[in-house]
Amino acid sequence: MQCDLLVSNFKDPKTIGFVKDNIKRISDGSSSHCAGALKLGLKKAFEKNGGVKLQCSYSGCPYYNSHVPYLSVGSTYYCQTCTPHGWNHWLRCAGCGCSRTGAYSVCQNCKKMFI
Repeated sequence: MQCDLLVSNFKDPKTIGFVKDNIKRISDGSSSHCAGALKLGLKKAFEKNGGVKLQCSYSGCPYYNSHVPYLSVGSTYYCQTCTPHGWNHWLRCAGCGCSRTGAYSVCQNCKKMFI
């Protein structure tokens, strides 16, 4: 049941199947082992399906080389490190470099999911 809830928002049948298979495979371990294995399994599932993080478009920002997870920025599309300094630098796809000009969870250019 928890597995079904977890994948209910996934749209790609390959992602759903891959995550379900990995969760079922690791579900027999101890709880501490399962937590670590589940994190790794989800990370691998997103990597397999081409998920990417976000990066600041300004090369002088720490988030230019150190990519930002989508969950930490949500609907914000300007870099939160640069904004307090009065700069409005776009966050962009770390994979293809396309600027995120809206509250998208998927890159509008390469169509990879932000993770």
